[in-house]
Amino acid sequence: MKIGIILGAAALCVAAVAVAAMPVQDAKAKAKPDDKMMGDKAAMDAAWMKAAELGPQHAELAKMVGNWTTHVKDYGAGPDKPLESDGTTTYELALGGRFLLEHSKGSMGGMPFEGLGILGYNNITGQYDSVWLDNMGTQIMVSHGTKGADGAVTFKGDMDNPMGGGKMPVRFIVKHADDNHSHFEMYASMGGPEMKVLEMDSTRSAGGSR
Repeated sequence: MKIGIILGAAALCVAAVAVAAMPVQDAKAKAKPDDKMMGDKAAMDAAWMKAAELGPQHAELAKMVGNWTTHVKDYGAGPDKPLESDGTTTYELALGGRFLLEHSKGSMGGMPFEGLGILGYNNITGQYDSVWLDNMGTQIMVSHGTKGADGAVTFKGDMDNPMGGGKMPVRFIVKHADDNHSHFEMYASMGGPEMKVLEMDSTRSAGGSR
């Protein structure tokens, strides 16, 4: 893979600089990469190739591709007074199917809402990685998730707290009833007990391709 080759070349360059700083007699002995260095490079290339492979988790992400309608319940005003709204979400694959791009539109608190997300499965860590940003703030939220026995993926991360700064722990759960329906719940702690702040049900639009 190109990145493995590039990193391997970079490692060789670093080694060459170190050789140049040695006394002349040592430089002659180290002028050529030894077998161990070449073996390490081959191992590194193989590791990068394995890290870039598409697996069953990426195939699951690909099932989301298409257009969806959403129904959102915003619990910002309290658990008994959710603000409900409808919206749309479009998913598409990027970088050879390794990442899922999300573009959502709707309303939040009576204001237009638009959000962008990137979701992927990290072969190295064995976790899902999520990046989210929207027009309700200027921060980028990063979270990491693991799949449970029930098939739901639970993500954990944090957000910058606009009330006095600091970090606000965030947890959200995504579960698919089938290929055409998903349920999302988001929880946050603002210095006290964790509270549900958002709930969303998504349905694939009629004619929305997979």
